[in-house]
Amino acid sequence: MKEATRLIIPVWGEPYVSDLLSLTLPAVLSPGNLPALCDMLEVEVVIVTETRLFELIRGSNSFATAAKLCAMRLVALDDLLVTFQGDYGTILTYALFRGLADLGERMTETCLLFLNADFVISDGSLRHVGRLLLQGERMIHAPSFRVVLEDVWPRLWARVDQESGTLCVPSRDMAKLALAHKHPTVRARTVNQRLYHQTWMDQFYWYVDEETLIGYQSPMALVAIKPQSVVGEPKAFWDYGFIPEAGATLKPHYITDSDDFFMIEPQGRDHQATLVHVGWTTVEKIARTEVLRATKEHRESVQQLLKIHAGDLPVDLQDSIDEARGFMAEIYRLASLQAAPDVGHPVLSWWNSSNPAISALRALQALYRKTFGSPPKVSKFHPLWIETAPVESKIAEWKSGGKANILSITSDDLMRRRCLDADVDRLFDQAPFDACICELTLKDLRDLEALYPELRALVKDGGQILLKVTNPIGRRDDAGLFLSCCRFPDIDVSEIRFYGTSATAWLRAVYIPALRPIPSRPVIRGLGICALILLAPLVRLANAHAERRNPAIFSPRWTILTLEFSVRRAHARRTRPPLTGDEARPKTDVAAR
Repeated sequence: MKEATRLIIPVWGEPYVSDLLSLTLPAVLSPGNLPALCDMLEVEVVIVTETRLFELIRGSNSFATAAKLCAMRLVALDDLLVTFQGDYGTILTYALFRGLADLGERMTETCLLFLNADFVISDGSLRHVGRLLLQGERMIHAPSFRVVLEDVWPRLWARVDQESGTLCVPSRDMAKLALAHKHPTVRARTVNQRLYHQTWMDQFYWYVDEETLIGYQSPMALVAIKPQSVVGEPKAFWDYGFIPEAGATLKPHYITDSDDFFMIEPQGRDHQATLVHVGWTTVEKIARTEVLRATKEHRESVQQLLKIHAGDLPVDLQDSIDEARGFMAEIYRLASLQAAPDVGHPVLSWWNSSNPAISALRALQALYRKTFGSPPKVSKFHPLWIETAPVESKIAEWKSGGKANILSITSDDLMRRRCLDADVDRLFDQAPFDACICELTLKDLRDLEALYPELRALVKDGGQILLKVTNPIGRRDDAGLFLSCCRFPDIDVSEIRFYGTSATAWLRAVYIPALRPIPSRPVIRGLGICALILLAPLVRLANAHAERRNPAIFSPRWTILTLEFSVRRAHARRTRPPLTGDEARPKTDVAAR
């Protein structure tokens, strides 16, 4: 009898569901993944998601193909989105638990596999995991590797078999693609290319050659586990709390060669851009952050040398390995010998809702949201009012004028549509639209001249297009750089507006960290929120000042830019019939006579 196995995939929000259906699930369906795993084990796939997205997922080609191989089940997480609004790490943790909670005592008899909705695995990865499970391994870790979404996504989509909904990419092909399109956060953590560094250095890489990269990750993703204990509610974030609870004495197995298992994480080029800084850091600073963050499991993970390669390993690899090991040894020479605890962590602190401090903090945050609102519906006492008000006002204006068919998208949605992604294309089914809102990055402005015709084709004659660009910390240099480089389309009736001031940008930077639903130190954060409530009148004054400023006049410290276009199609010109007879004779100027 085959061993019971469950693959759990948490996902919420249309963009991530699009990722799941377009690439993640098709990659899972490649011959060396789910089909091979089903030959070895009794597999069930559980997708934990929003109820409103059930039909969208069930109607996809990839879901239908997977349902022919194994049992497929959708589990709702709607309540989590309300309870932990805006906190990705907390929602993810509870969603993963939601995917296994029904097992009860059967948890220790079930092999649990986990996959993020935006991770893409190479062909043969799940076959390797299945073989390890059959060999008796009970806890398996593997690295993920971040790549640039804008570069990688179209190339992967071009390889999807549209008839079967499968994506089959061998490990070395995927490694070649990943190494050619490394994310800026990977470059910022490449130790022997010290042009940049990242605030939190939890991964370390060494460039060996164009086809080879080695490194360490802290932690590596938990890919599979057969728990030795039944686990109820989470006591800490997933990476920190589940393993000590589910497998306190299990010996971990680390997959360290990309030939065996390779998993990429496509992220937008600007993702976590604020964490990347020009220039290198010091070993002492890295050691200090490692002391604050690393648990016993993290420290064991970061000792495993990873080899990511698109070809055979080079003969002189040992030189790079020796350099890497020496660097890591220096970090841990400077770091504390005692690992951070999993529960009561020095950075994450208390977690469990039964803790009085956490309960009080959540109540305080709920009071704040009720009083000041939650984006996009916020009052003028909220620091994000100046960022949300222009768009909300425009939507209200459209609806009052009878424009109800409104499309709301991002530049990523347009990119996926260019690749003929059927699941994303459903967003555009009701075209032509009365109006369109499109969120862009600063870098998207450079391509505005090419991007605008795509948007214009989706909107009716007389319709309106609103482009929203965010510059959250009001950087003067970024604003000048991109506004001077972009080429605004010379078509339709247009207007540009600038919102926000230095004061609103500063208040936003102060407020947002304090408003996270599950903070690291609840007592300190609770006092912080009380202070923010007392500062609310200052926010109101800053918003009032920003509102009085004429948005049509350029402000070098803007935080939100909107571009408004009113679409005007060319109409057939009315022509006068040719003149005949007396009408055709030239008129005599009587006055001249």
